[in-house]
Amino acid sequence: MTSWVAIDFETANEYRGSPCAVAMVAVQDGRLGERYTTYIQPPPSAAYFSPFNMALHGITPRHVQNAPTWPQALKEIIDFVDDRPVVAHNAAFDLGVIRNACDLTDSPWPNLTYACTLVVARRTWQLISYSLPWVAEAAGHQFLDHHDPAADAQAAATIALAAQRAHGVDTLPELLQATRTRFGALFGGEWKGCRYQPPSTSRARSALPGANPDADPDGPFYGLTVCFTGTLLTMSRDEARHLVAEVGGQPVAGVSKKTNVLVIGEQDPSRLRPGAETSSKHQKAATLLEAGHSIEVISELDFLQRLASTEGVSLRLNGA
Repeated sequence: MTSWVAIDFETANEYRGSPCAVAMVAVQDGRLGERYTTYIQPPPSAAYFSPFNMALHGITPRHVQNAPTWPQALKEIIDFVDDRPVVAHNAAFDLGVIRNACDLTDSPWPNLTYACTLVVARRTWQLISYSLPWVAEAAGHQFLDHHDPAADAQAAATIALAAQRAHGVDTLPELLQATRTRFGALFGGEWKGCRYQPPSTSRARSALPGANPDADPDGPFYGLTVCFTGTLLTMSRDEARHLVAEVGGQPVAGVSKKTNVLVIGEQDPSRLRPGAETSSKHQKAATLLEAGHSIEVISELDFLQRLASTEGVSLRLNGA
């Protein structure tokens, strides 16, 4: 399996089923090749453009006025993919875009096999953040235009190739085998997530106390302890903590060796220690990372995007 396709979607608003642009780049024998990009008219019931999303990617209703509808765009996407696996960073979001947009337009889900560079990166590099710009830098890729779909798709492709080199393998299946990651799939109207598979000798992690035991185990925060620092702009901290618990994660008040994710909001300089540029929680996370503990620092935007990739979660953002 030496040929595959990196893909990235941008959405008009916080709902996954509102695609407004897509970009793809084909990879053949370790080389980037044919590319495809187009604006998309979001499904009518999810067609509003939120100021938050427009500020991120710069796509407005004017750009999509004469663009393909979702069913038209989906056909072009499937024709370009041509039965090859697809790769995306935080692929749960991009595959969620496909599923939800299909549901809104009464289109059948396509059959796709896919891999996630976010999952692979966690098994390849020790980073304080696994958001796309950080992982691209670790992969040696100069990445300047985050949320441009063509740039994001190319970054995902480059990350996968860099991970192959890091593990000394030549193909996508070999990379997933080296990182103990299973392919995800859409097939026959069913969805299976791309996720890390721990060794058979280790016990599977159960939902932590306070977490929703019925949450999707393929979700991005399932079984993780999550801490917040700074002021969140899109919701209160209590609302964020409830969302973490809803998707099977455990919100915690402070950073410790058991913390898996620290979400960074806006920092109030008046509340920082004299001479400090980051909060005490952020500083402790950096110290733990340097000591070899696995902890990831993400922005509020990364937090929202990962929540949006979780099945059944509806985000209602302040000001949206």
